[in-house]
Amino acid sequence: MSNVKLVPRLNDIGVTRCMEDLDRIEEREAERMDVGRRLTEYEPWIWCAPSGGSLSDELVREIHARVLDIAARHGCPSKASDACKVAFDVEVAKWFAENSAMGSPEFLRDDIWSFLSCVMLQEVVIWRYSARQRPRFAGGVRNTFQRLWMRGRTLDLGVPAGKGRWRLLEGLSEDAMVQIFERASIASDAVMSRAIATGWLDCAGRIGRGRMEDVMRRAMKLLRLRNQIVDLSYLPPEDLAMEVERAFTRSSETIPSEAARSEPPDDLADHAGDA
Repeated sequence: MSNVKLVPRLNDIGVTRCMEDLDRIEEREAERMDVGRRLTEYEPWIWCAPSGGSLSDELVREIHARVLDIAARHGCPSKASDACKVAFDVEVAKWFAENSAMGSPEFLRDDIWSFLSCVMLQEVVIWRYSARQRPRFAGGVRNTFQRLWMRGRTLDLGVPAGKGRWRLLEGLSEDAMVQIFERASIASDAVMSRAIATGWLDCAGRIGRGRMEDVMRRAMKLLRLRNQIVDLSYLPPEDLAMEVERAFTRSSETIPSEAARSEPPDDLADHAGDA
């Protein structure tokens, strides 16, 4: 049996201390505080699992170095465009998914991601978001890196490179990602998450991405209601895909196209030349 590689953890008091420190200093000063200093300052709130594996400094250093490298290639620490930041998200999510050591249940723990965000990669969180957004530092579904780990692991289709392995990860909008991964009932089921992601892409291909924000919200409501009647997680893949397609189709039919939205109502159009 292989030995699980453990990563240090940061408790909630440590996260609070990190946010208090960031409140007192400018973002540029925070970016200059090196990892060694943060390890020393937050040491009272850093801890490790007493058993179940062995602490892996090597894995921590690998995560630190690789994420810093990816961030630098996408503009960190300089101001970067939204497109650069999205590209950063996708590349990091892929690397997390491909790293076998990060596939252990150890990474389901929120406090590990608090440690990585507050201590090891604080400057990247500040660059990607800001020094003032606690959810991006604390562990949870909105954590800067935990959200990418969830996306990469869930949306990896496992097919050979060049055969569409990352089409879901690369194709979904940020709004669609949030709708899937910030809902525990959906995110906890990888099969359902992939089915919904596939349904989103298929629907966007038919009606265009511009309408998908409203369509996605309505489809999610329909699917959650349907899940109260039929446990979707137990359906065969083809039946689940059918339920998802039906929800997206119904939702897209009730939301007018962009062209329809821009047209005046019939009664106004009839009298448009009277003025």
